[in-house]
Amino acid sequence: MFIIVFRLGNGAMSGVAFMTGFRSMIAGLANVWIFAMLRMHIPFQSAKQERITRYVAGYLLTGILFPLTVPLELYIDIAKSHFTFLQRLPGVLLQGFWMNSLVIVTHNLVILRFEKENIELENSRLKAANLESANLLLKQQIHPHFLFNALSMLKSLYKTDIQAGEAYLSHLVNFLRASLAEPQSRASRLSDEIKLCNDYLEMQQIRFEDALHCTIDLPEKVLSTGFVPAFSLQSLVENAIKHNEATEASPLHITMYYQEGRIITENNLQVRKHIDSQSGKGLINLVERYRILSGDEVVISQDLHTFSVSIKVLSNEGSDHRG
Repeated sequence: MFIIVFRLGNGAMSGVAFMTGFRSMIAGLANVWIFAMLRMHIPFQSAKQERITRYVAGYLLTGILFPLTVPLELYIDIAKSHFTFLQRLPGVLLQGFWMNSLVIVTHNLVILRFEKENIELENSRLKAANLESANLLLKQQIHPHFLFNALSMLKSLYKTDIQAGEAYLSHLVNFLRASLAEPQSRASRLSDEIKLCNDYLEMQQIRFEDALHCTIDLPEKVLSTGFVPAFSLQSLVENAIKHNEATEASPLHITMYYQEGRIITENNLQVRKHIDSQSGKGLINLVERYRILSGDEVVISQDLHTFSVSIKVLSNEGSDHRG
């Protein structure tokens, strides 16, 4: 377009093309330089003020630099050699202002795209930070109620059976040590979760004795490579114990096994008549943490005799677990 509009006479097309490209490059570099200098050295109170300053500076710099290219144009294009500098100046300035306008439009589009990507990146970071905060908050909700019940049980045991109290305290210490080992991790290795769950089960076994039976059957490969949200297995076992009666005449049977990338926890259904108001929150907590960490569904099912919960084994301890 510039070649057709601003070419005067019948000079060599290659010379005109060269000058057009050369001047376009000057306009582009001048605007980039102005933008960089303004950002580095002059703080503006508003984006509009910065934009107006950049436009004015761009046109002024174009008006200075483009006339300096006239001698080179006259030298390259023989057809224009009979024009004087002053005769060529209006056309060169007009060409410069057109080019600068085109550069400014292109520059604004690039800046707009860059700022949009920065905003999207910042929003992603804020979203990740919010999800991480929500995940940590949910993890912290697990401890207080459990600790209250554990200490109450420990107090009761020390009154009736000191040896059982000592064993209970030992498992409680192991449980708390493991639970505090990596408070910032988004998920725990499955092998670590099993150790945590076993300590919890040992504590419950002291409490319920033959009224509680639990079987865990998970492949070694899954234990060494899989991840789940912290305290998830313990929460599933705790949920089964809280909601069901467990007596020697009618024991509570809990089974945990692996099937097609998921861990399934089942128990025979013998629902308690009176359930603690806090019961059920652990399962809701787990559902929410899976939503935050991976978006995978926690599958809950129940029939006349069995209650089961199925959770996805995650592939790593980072966010967006897709196993």
